[in-house]
Amino acid sequence: MNKSVLKVMIIIIDRNKTEKLLSKLNRLGINFPHVFRAEGTAKSDVLEVLGIGHSEKSIVFFTTTSDDVLKINDLLTSEFDLLKKGNGIAFTIPISSVGGPATLQILSGMSFSGGKS
Repeated sequence: MNKSVLKVMIIIIDRNKTEKLLSKLNRLGINFPHVFRAEGTAKSDVLEVLGIGHSEKSIVFFTTTSDDVLKINDLLTSEFDLLKKGNGIAFTIPISSVGGPATLQILSGMSFSGGKS
C-alpha cells in the first residue's frame, strides 16, 4: 500500500459551484465526497477575514491522500480561483489512525485488491 498520508480535505465554496466541484473531484478519483449546505451566521468582519462573505455555501469534505492534495489545490486554484478573496477556502486535517484495515481501504479509496477503485 502507498505510504502517502491519509487526510480529510474540507472545502467551503459558494453553493452554486458545488456541482461543478463534485464533477471535477470525481474526475480526479475522489470517492465519497460529503456535502453540507451552510448558511453564514458569523459577523461580517469574521466573514471578511475568512474570505467567505457570501452566506450561501457548501461544505464539501472527503478523504484523500497527501499525494492528491496538490492536484486538488491546482484544480481549486485554476478552476475556482480560490486564491482570490471571497471565493472560498480549503484545508486538510491529517488522519493519524483508523480502526481496522477495511475502514482504511474505504477511506483511502483503495479496492480490496490494493489498487485505487
